[in-house]
Amino acid sequence: MKPLLLLFYVFLLCSTAYARSPMKIEGSCKGTLINGTQVSYKYFSNFDGCKKSSQASLSFTSGLQGKFKGKRSFTETQDIYEMKGGYKLIFKNSTGNTSGTLIYPKNQSVTTQCEVRDYEYSDC
Repeated sequence: MKPLLLLFYVFLLCSTAYARSPMKIEGSCKGTLINGTQVSYKYFSNFDGCKKSSQASLSFTSGLQGKFKGKRSFTETQDIYEMKGGYKLIFKNSTGNTSGTLIYPKNQSVTTQCEVRDYEYSDC
């Protein structure tokens, strides 16, 4: 019983460390919503260059309200931020400044122009 309990505590400690890893700003975007409202936001993640998915958040500074948490994942062609509340941010897998598709509640979407921060990662 003790080895099982010890294994559980090690797992819990590792999970907690992962959950608390700091998120860094990945970029910021601006655009115009379908109703004409100007929107701007920043997006964050704790991606380390190796994970297939990581924690993420999206924080609006104008146009829409709130900060939303979710996850960041990748496909062969896309970098995807999926947030609670019906928000999704999709980029092509590329580097440098680019456009992103912001999908927001009621299945509306808009293309926004984004300034992407570049990070150097160590080998996995």
